Amino acid sequence: MIQKKKISKNLSQLLLMLLAICGGILFYYLLFKKSDISIFFEKAYAILSPFLYGLVVAYLLNPIMNFFERKLSDPVWRKNKKPITDRGQKIVKISSLILTMMVFFLAVYLLLMLIIPQLVTSIQSIVERFPSYMAKTGEWMNNFLQSNPEIMNIINQNWENVSDWLTGTLLPYVQSVAADISPNILGGVVSVVSTMFDLIIGIIVAVYVLNSKKTLCAQSKKITYSLFSEDRANAIINNVRFANKTFGGFLSGKILDSLIIGIICFICCAILNIPYPLLISVIIGVTNIIPFFGPIIGAVPCALLLIMISPIKCLVFIIFVLILQQFDGNILGPKILGNSTGLSALWVLFAITLFGGLMGVFGMIIGVPLFAVLYAAIKTHIEKRLSLKNMPVETEFYQEYDYHSKENIHNSGSEFRLTDNKSTNNK
Repeated sequence: MIQKKKISKNLSQLLLMLLAICGGILFYYLLFKKSDISIFFEKAYAILSPFLYGLVVAYLLNPIMNFFERKLSDPVWRKNKKPITDRGQKIVKISSLILTMMVFFLAVYLLLMLIIPQLVTSIQSIVERFPSYMAKTGEWMNNFLQSNPEIMNIINQNWENVSDWLTGTLLPYVQSVAADISPNILGGVVSVVSTMFDLIIGIIVAVYVLNSKKTLCAQSKKITYSLFSEDRANAIINNVRFANKTFGGFLSGKILDSLIIGIICFICCAILNIPYPLLISVIIGVTNIIPFFGPIIGAVPCALLLIMISPIKCLVFIIFVLILQQFDGNILGPKILGNSTGLSALWVLFAITLFGGLMGVFGMIIGVPLFAVLYAAIKTHIEKRLSLKNMPVETEFYQEYDYHSKENIHNSGSEFRLTDNKSTNNK
């Protein structure tokens, strides 16, 4: 027995040494070989992108398939209160998968047929009318400067410096950017075609994932129980379920919320006679998926477009967007999302800033639910350790008391306040 314990201790020490060595190697590469790691992940992403697209599509379509499975299994196979046979389960699964993909392709078709032609028409109209928009903008600026001679005098006094900056800095920069963009047009076309091909493969992967989701879940549980103790495996499975609930609830709710906001934006823009209502509504709806910063990101290009057409319409649009986002943030969003993340506004802003800086727009979208999962894990760990110390876990307690002690010491001032177990329990 002693020999077995000694061997087990030696193996644990050896494992810790290996982990330390691996950690040192990883730290070295992160510090001195960052470019190599970046190239490796870019290549891995390029190779695995069809499967990643497929997993994302399958994850988004899974709630729809679950809905069809419930609706098909309840009335048909449980009519006589008998358990569903294996053959019946296969029929329900295949039927639900077919219906789910039909809904998906129908949604994509409607999106392409209803929105794309209108967007193309709007963009063509903007290109054709751009010279007149610029002329109107110039006329408006001239009238504004004539009405404000003091601003005109400031511009005249600094015009020479502005002219030198335009000809010496801005114009060469624009020319260099144009020269760099021109050779990359063909590369951009190739990239779009490659992405479309990856998306097609991703849809096929999504079909296989949805068809095998129960088997994949069972295999994941099997691996988890084989690697960890029963208690630790149960904890991991519960954490994964919580993460899935948080991600699924947030993403599906945010997509529905953004769709409703886009429809409301289109209706109100049409009523207010704002130009290009469909184009503006698509931009507002899509960017609204990004929490907190989404409305600003969507409103800025729309406002820049409208200010060339009509500054008054631009002002009306800005006021309307502010009202719309107040409605979304205070009424519609809480109704749909509820408190799905459990994060305060400060942590939402922190999560968007952090993950947006690390992963761009994609990080801004998934940052909030991802940070919510990390926040919940840290909170659970802290509360567990406090419970082991027989200390209260409620945050309100630490707002009221400066210190905690098992001794019954009365407060001697606002600085030094202690409490005993009885008062702790009363809290």
